[in-house]
Amino acid sequence: MKKSKRIMSLLLVFVITVGMTFMTGCSKSADPAKSLVVTVGDNNIYLNEMMYYIFYVESTGAQYDAAYQQYTGQSYWDMEVTDGVTMREQAKDYVMDMAEMYQILYDKAVKDGLSLTNDEKTQAGTNADQILTSISKDQLKLTGFTKDTLTKVQEKVMLGGKYYQKIIDGADIDYEGIKSTIKKEDYRQYNTEYLFAPTTKLDDNLKSVELTAEEKEAAKSSITDALAKVKAGEEFSKIVEGNDKLSTSTLNFTANDTTTAEQAYKDAAMKLDKDAYTQDFVETDTGYYIIKMVDNNSTEAYDKAVSDATSKAEQDAFNAEYEKIKKDYKITINTKVWDPIVMGKTTLVPANTSANTVSGDTTSTSTADDTTAGDATTDNTATEDATTGE
Repeated sequence: MKKSKRIMSLLLVFVITVGMTFMTGCSKSADPAKSLVVTVGDNNIYLNEMMYYIFYVESTGAQYDAAYQQYTGQSYWDMEVTDGVTMREQAKDYVMDMAEMYQILYDKAVKDGLSLTNDEKTQAGTNADQILTSISKDQLKLTGFTKDTLTKVQEKVMLGGKYYQKIIDGADIDYEGIKSTIKKEDYRQYNTEYLFAPTTKLDDNLKSVELTAEEKEAAKSSITDALAKVKAGEEFSKIVEGNDKLSTSTLNFTANDTTTAEQAYKDAAMKLDKDAYTQDFVETDTGYYIIKMVDNNSTEAYDKAVSDATSKAEQDAFNAEYEKIKKDYKITINTKVWDPIVMGKTTLVPANTSANTVSGDTTSTSTADDTTAGDATTDNTATEDATTGE
């Protein structure tokens, strides 16, 4: 039984959704298809392929960088991860590891007689087309993307994915044993909906501060009025319309969850039957709540715990086997090409640069999350055969 859907689908999206074929710091006259980056056994990986991995890591890191700089005023890339190693350096190592791994998996698949179907090859071309139409004009100029390069990498990843699946299928993983170690009662999830009137706010330094006594009284009055409307049968979404003192959302938690919900909220919510709501507002450290129980016995947290444990077991099994396989491959990095690459400064289009897409449909810089690769891999036969099939 195949259980590696979640892990390898992420790995496939990792590659399918990215792709850059030129870098800052190299001569612009250099041909990326002839710039050797690393030799893995008898196989060469050139710059145009390597940029797939670089772009994904950079585009994801750019999103973290924006938030990190907003809150700390410092660069996410220069954040020290451990023992003087920066995120920039760690990300570069990760890129190289991924490129080597996919080359090795592909090579093993070929030697093992694995191949792609015609439908899978067609899908690889479709994926390439969708990437080409999803990136910006500036990125297309920067990368020198071609359908041929993109398609070849799609095929490599798909075929490598098949060998990954073969490793997982051959691993001695006790799925039922893993499941038995996770107690359902420990992961009973409570799904709730709420109305909220805050009694705190964030100051200019993003620290929580108390509202004034007058503001708190207004919040209490607002939640009291809302409670009367709830008892009269009015929906939460209707109650908050035009009321800037109230908000509504959902909040799901488990009994032993210490981060998602405040204890007072949990204590009140867990007493409710399904579809019931609190008969009085609930006061917490942050404000006043009216809570409705949507589902007091959800299995979502339990299912996720089982999935996570299964995925970890599969990943551990793969890692152990991969380390054995990797020993058979001599890996030589061309430092003249690889050393000049600086993560965070290689494939990203500056924020002030126009980033109209090739088709002119959007004006935002493409990132891994912005591409249509997720759609491209839906119903992807190669992905299903290579990495899924529960």
